[in-house]
Amino acid sequence: MPTMDLRISEIMPGFGATIEGWSPGVELDRSAVEDLRRAFDDFGVLVFRDVDVAAEDQRYLCGLLVGDEAPTDRAGAEANSHQYSTRISNKDEDGNAPYGRLLFHADGMWSQNPQELLSLYGEEVEPPSVPTTYVSATRACERLSDDLRARIAGRTAVHTTGQRERGGVDPAELLQAERSAETSRSTPVELVHPRTGETILYVSQMMTAAIEGLAADESEALLEELFAVLYDDDHAFDHDWRGRDLVVWDNLAVQHGRGLLTQAGTERSLRKVTAPRPSATVAAGVERPTFDRGTAG
Repeated sequence: MPTMDLRISEIMPGFGATIEGWSPGVELDRSAVEDLRRAFDDFGVLVFRDVDVAAEDQRYLCGLLVGDEAPTDRAGAEANSHQYSTRISNKDEDGNAPYGRLLFHADGMWSQNPQELLSLYGEEVEPPSVPTTYVSATRACERLSDDLRARIAGRTAVHTTGQRERGGVDPAELLQAERSAETSRSTPVELVHPRTGETILYVSQMMTAAIEGLAADESEALLEELFAVLYDDDHAFDHDWRGRDLVVWDNLAVQHGRGLLTQAGTERSLRKVTAPRPSATVAAGVERPTFDRGTAG
């Protein structure tokens, strides 16, 4: 098995890394797998640029990065991931999240089984393209003041489907998925990552409805203080999409957001793969959202 000369470079101190030297289609040796798993846990977001990645190669890579131990063969790694049947696209008739802004969030915060890893690959991207912005919820937790840490100690937050109206964004610009029923769950505000053991500041603009046990105005005021730390521009980075870009990130430790995407704008079609692969029972219980394209720009 050939040895890959992987070159890992930080994007920001301790957050985000570019990976060079990966050859899609070639099975990774154990040393390379360990290097990538370590980089994934240390930096949260891995960026591969200008790579020709088939769907099975994306699934293979993603399937290696989660779980207590990496799968020992390619078939096992691919089986540990899931490819969405539709793309994130403003041009596909059945495209997911096809228009509008997305406030910061981690996918499925409202679910009992949120995805651990998300990845997107630029299949068809025309410049200029709307970037995806990333922030680290673990690094944000480390930056909390002693006062804020004391005020959230032991508290829980409730997360729901849909988008809240926050961040000074025109509500008409927010993407709103259509679902038959709202889903929610409660988690600690300081959530322990199940694999790394790091503490995550687990609240988001999009999905956190309230901090439980507080009056509505107190809850929102405290959330805004937490958001000021979490979404500090000095600790966020934009990924400006190009065709043949692959971005893989920890969906528990990292949040992402998107600016205004329009259906009339340039094409932005991204293939989505997640990991680990959900069980048949979990998959059957997930409602696929729909979108009202008739009212979109």
